[in-house]
Amino acid sequence: MELYDVTVVGGGPVGLFGATMAGLHGMRVKIIESLPELGGQLYALYPEKPIYDVAGFPSILAKDLSTALVTQMMRFKPTVCMEESVLSVQAVQGEDSLEFLLTTDHGTHRTRTVLIAVGLGSFVPRKLPALNAARFESNGLYYLVPALTHFTGREVAVVGGGDTAVDWTLAVAPYARAVHLIHRRDQFRAQEDSLRQIQETDNISIYTFTEVAEIVGQDRIEALRLIDIDNETEAMLPVDAVIGGLGFVPDLGPVKTWDLNLKGSSIVVSLANMETNRPGLYAVGDVASYDGKVKLIATGFGEVAIAIARIRSYLHPDLKGLPHSTNVKRLKT
Repeated sequence: MELYDVTVVGGGPVGLFGATMAGLHGMRVKIIESLPELGGQLYALYPEKPIYDVAGFPSILAKDLSTALVTQMMRFKPTVCMEESVLSVQAVQGEDSLEFLLTTDHGTHRTRTVLIAVGLGSFVPRKLPALNAARFESNGLYYLVPALTHFTGREVAVVGGGDTAVDWTLAVAPYARAVHLIHRRDQFRAQEDSLRQIQETDNISIYTFTEVAEIVGQDRIEALRLIDIDNETEAMLPVDAVIGGLGFVPDLGPVKTWDLNLKGSSIVVSLANMETNRPGLYAVGDVASYDGKVKLIATGFGEVAIAIARIRSYLHPDLKGLPHSTNVKRLKT
């Protein structure tokens, strides 16, 4: 069984960049992803979603960012394992140093270090608590959004107040006849520039202090019955498509059994090196927790740089200085 320097658990954007950085600095890399395609939840759930906060891209679709990260990573020819879930991580004494055995639902892998980049694990969408919502799932009500052209010329309602709802509102607006953003509060948990764009887009209407009480229709969605929370009045809003943007409930799954210090659904790490309480195990991206954490893809990319620098010195204590992409020499391991 081949011994790898770094095994990345998770094939989302941050995991892909982790494999790239490890390969860039001469490490033998394996990446294990539970989904059938690389790109993680970003690619599987939000392929058409525009992303605005990655350096160098005014806007880039999630699927295009994922594809670019895969292309970047494959330059270093890592070993890629798809549709494989890591169940346990066991520390064992190797010939020269500590090693880890990763047991999956397909077999066992050997590695000297582990970079955990599982995002927030698996996701279950938060369902709309509206009458008839279950009946219209995938028949006009969407939690996983299809191709944006599906909404061409349609009257669309988006429910939620976070980045997911706001970003989908902006993404759908160029295709739909009209988009109605419905939120039960008057404060949105989304980026200020996105909110500015919504206010400046003519075919977007905003409903605050409003709840969706019922989805109305026979064979298809015809309207929403809305409740004004302040006035306790009701109104009908004609629509023919609804996007549930209430977010997802995360579940770390087997990661919870790996003897890691957890804070909710996140792994506590040292900001100095992204190491967990288990030496040789590192966590980056949304799954990593420390004081002041900001959950952005850009933050995860920076955490990868910190973690790989630490892994490099962990594997090769004799090496001096930090790695730079312009002066890398392939490590002998």
